[in-house]
Amino acid sequence: MDVNKYIQYREGVIMKKDLILIGAGGFAKSVIDSIDEKKYKIFGFIDDIKRGIHLGYPILTNNLDSIEKKENYCYFISIGDNKKRKKWFKKLEENRLEIINVIDKTAVISKNVTLEKGIFVGKLAIINSDVRLGDNIVVNTKALLEHGVRVDSHSNISTNTTINGDVQIGQGSFIGSSSVINGQLRIGNNVMIGSGSVVIKDVEDNCVVAGVPAKLIRRKGNEE
Repeated sequence: MDVNKYIQYREGVIMKKDLILIGAGGFAKSVIDSIDEKKYKIFGFIDDIKRGIHLGYPILTNNLDSIEKKENYCYFISIGDNKKRKKWFKKLEENRLEIINVIDKTAVISKNVTLEKGIFVGKLAIINSDVRLGDNIVVNTKALLEHGVRVDSHSNISTNTTINGDVQIGQGSFIGSSSVINGQLRIGNNVMIGSGSVVIKDVEDNCVVAGVPAKLIRRKGNEE
């Protein structure tokens, strides 16, 4: 261990990690607001399109490979779109880079939950006992996940959503704002549930549903 770092450790000083955010869009506002500033210092952004400054931080580059000594940083994907977030997650995994979770200090999370990597939990979200979240999931502002819920990787649980007990949600699904999903249901992979919907029965893979009660709007191609 470096001598100076050892001295800081002995004195109780927490070493902040330099954090690179991927995606300089609107969702980054929520992410930045929820980052634990005692643990992480934002170094800048990677973004496919934008250049310059975003939210007061530099946009460093448009690709991961141009980051020198990229293993010296940790990363979080501040992109709401499931497919884009999945693409970047796989790229970070392939490079064996550290992917952190960002959990707002106002979120209420049971001690009996399982959280994987790259998860965002927003303001006033509630995650109750025995919930399991896969990699790269967004649980947005005021979302409620009741006991025993399972959410597979790369899904997005939008604002003010209520997911009742023991619901299973597949990979890459999007649950729209203020939706309600009754307990013990299965929501398939690559599903989109429209905002304000009330889901009272299982939803198959690759479906778009909406309404009260939710009904099939259309089927999508398999995007895996």
